[in-house]
Amino acid sequence: MIRYLHHSTSLPKQLRGLLKAGKKGELAACKCEAIINDIKQYGCQCEAVFSKRTRNGEARIKNCIKYDLGGGYRLVTIKAANHLFICFVGTHDETNQWIAHHRYDDIVPGDPLYCCEERAAQADAEESNDCIHEKMCDIEDCYENELISRLDESQLKAIFQGLFINRTSASDKSERPSDTSATS
Repeated sequence: MIRYLHHSTSLPKQLRGLLKAGKKGELAACKCEAIINDIKQYGCQCEAVFSKRTRNGEARIKNCIKYDLGGGYRLVTIKAANHLFICFVGTHDETNQWIAHHRYDDIVPGDPLYCCEERAAQADAEESNDCIHEKMCDIEDCYENELISRLDESQLKAIFQGLFINRTSASDKSERPSDTSATS
């Protein structure tokens, strides 16, 4: 679970550059901001964020995740324990250059190149989502138990007719040879 978000101090400048790059750049900047807001609100594992990842990821930097912003633009993040560093946004080529230049960097909490923002309130929201999920499971269990209590054996036999016929005929066959051997 991500508890701290670290924004690169150059991120606002990079986003302004995307806004000036034309329609595709503007769209990429909007998608970047949407992904960052979704990470703040829901975390990295929510479908809205997870589905934006690039197909092949990034192997040159440990725990690096690239997001596809469309139009040839990428967002680069690096996860370190419960910290997520939002490092770079730019074109595909600029992203490759950034990764090549920073592949051996140690990005750690407290780095002066990143502004830290705590996401503690969101952890509570995730826990409340877990509680809601548990309550829904309890409600579903109660509903299923109520339905089961309304069914009687004759209804089950009518629904699962083939199972009851095969089971009884198999048990009849197994009883017959033992009956004949007992009479012999």
